[in-house]
Amino acid sequence: MSFVYQLVKEFKIKDYLFTKSVNSFKGLEHRHEIFYIKKNISFINDSKGTSFEATKNALFSNKNIYWILGGYPKKDDFFSIKNFKKNIIKAYVIGKNTSFFEKQISNKIPYIVSGDLNKAIKDIYNDIKLTKNIKATILLSPAAASYDQFKNFEERGKYFKSLIKKNKKIFYV
Repeated sequence: MSFVYQLVKEFKIKDYLFTKSVNSFKGLEHRHEIFYIKKNISFINDSKGTSFEATKNALFSNKNIYWILGGYPKKDDFFSIKNFKKNIIKAYVIGKNTSFFEKQISNKIPYIVSGDLNKAIKDIYNDIKLTKNIKATILLSPAAASYDQFKNFEERGKYFKSLIKKNKKIFYV
């Protein structure tokens, strides 16, 4: 951001135009996209997080995370959740390669194998209703490619958002 601001100064663009542009920028879909907030729950679509390296920022920058992960893992992807486990309440593993993800997170964080996004949302609801009054984050940041269940990360992200929209009434906790 500071680099961009230096360019603004270099090209003699007025500060208020820069501020207006920054404040109106919505971000890119499927990239740490906070697409819905209901009471004390934030819903984040980070479907573009197709490796653990790409997912780390989402795990670092959020708290009380109900984390949906899984899919087709990248070859030689290295998982180290040691620095993030305090932010994660529970993980929900989806996809056809669940054993890979179970090995990465077992004995480190609480988790359940949900299998698919629809079941993960139901499992999260069952868990989150027990922990009222905490500020929570429901995060789809799969740390894997989507090809085992979806055409691409966009389709996975759109499906996640549609499930939340369809089930948003149940998240009134």
